[in-house]
Amino acid sequence: MKKVAFLLVCVLFGLKCLIANPLPTPYLYINEFMFDSAKGWVLELECYGNQEFPFVRMAVLSSSGSDEAKILPVWDGDDWYSQFFVLTRDDMESKLDINPLGDKISVEFEYFNHYEGINDIVTAGYVIFGNYQGSRIHAPLEGQSIGGAYIGLSDIYYYAKTNEPTIGAPNDVSKMYGTLTGKIYDKNNKLLLSSDSMTFFYTIGTGIPSYPNVPIVDGSYSIKTLANRFSRDYVFIANQLVKIKSFTIDIEPDAIIEQNIYLRENVGIAETSATPDFPIRIYPNPLSGGQALRYEVGTPVKSLECRMELVSMDGRTMFESKITDHTGTINLPQSLSNGMYIVNFKLNNKIHYSTRLIIGQ
Repeated sequence: MKKVAFLLVCVLFGLKCLIANPLPTPYLYINEFMFDSAKGWVLELECYGNQEFPFVRMAVLSSSGSDEAKILPVWDGDDWYSQFFVLTRDDMESKLDINPLGDKISVEFEYFNHYEGINDIVTAGYVIFGNYQGSRIHAPLEGQSIGGAYIGLSDIYYYAKTNEPTIGAPNDVSKMYGTLTGKIYDKNNKLLLSSDSMTFFYTIGTGIPSYPNVPIVDGSYSIKTLANRFSRDYVFIANQLVKIKSFTIDIEPDAIIEQNIYLRENVGIAETSATPDFPIRIYPNPLSGGQALRYEVGTPVKSLECRMELVSMDGRTMFESKITDHTGTINLPQSLSNGMYIVNFKLNNKIHYSTRLIIGQ
């Protein structure tokens, strides 16, 4: 009897562990999209799943409505893995229309939840292109596609055009770029002759990707950029976030576009030195996880509204703290991921100084 009771406890414990640690549930996202003269629209999905969670329904949504797919991904093994799954207009129940001049496309899928015995419905991410509101990508031409990829260390999926579609295979991210080149002029409209490098930083709050350091040679620069809408009103030079004359350009893959950059502020601030009107120093930098960030401020903080803002490399404000003393320490959130951040010091809600901070290095 005791043996039977012991076995029953083991079985119940095993079931509890299984329920507490289930397999990852299925997911998919739009990996590539294009129009074909013979097939109409072509949508490539990258699907992650397992035969324990079979797909039971899939629908594509556009400005024209929603349409059910006649075919579904099928897992042929026990292991968790991914596959590319291609849908065309002919694979839909009622031949859904997607506007080739501009549209918003998303995918809804339903799968059987093996652990709960129910069907779960998930809406995957979306792609906006052409003249549809909110688009950052021109409509693809014949022979072009819109593909997605993770850029650099970002955990955000970015979409851009390519002249070399790879339907049914991983995207060739190297083909999703154009080239931006031009001259750089200082605040007095004089050519910036410097050996410093420049980084195209994010337009604040938009979450668009940054790019690696670009050498400034005889006042000129050249950089490869994603083939989508490129908007900037800041760059990073000499360890300083510098405001520039705003510009917006639609980049095509393989294109070379000239764009001069006009600085609206002086540059040349070292990371731990100070501007004459706003002396600031932060340390240690790099900052190890769990360490407090120390600061020294030379401005009369007690008579002004002074705040420190920590901004991630995708433009999100991760932390903000009011500063009331000339020196002090700030305990940053333990949940911050390792990597590079921007520290903005604000006076009366205006950025007066910015510098880079590395955490966990």
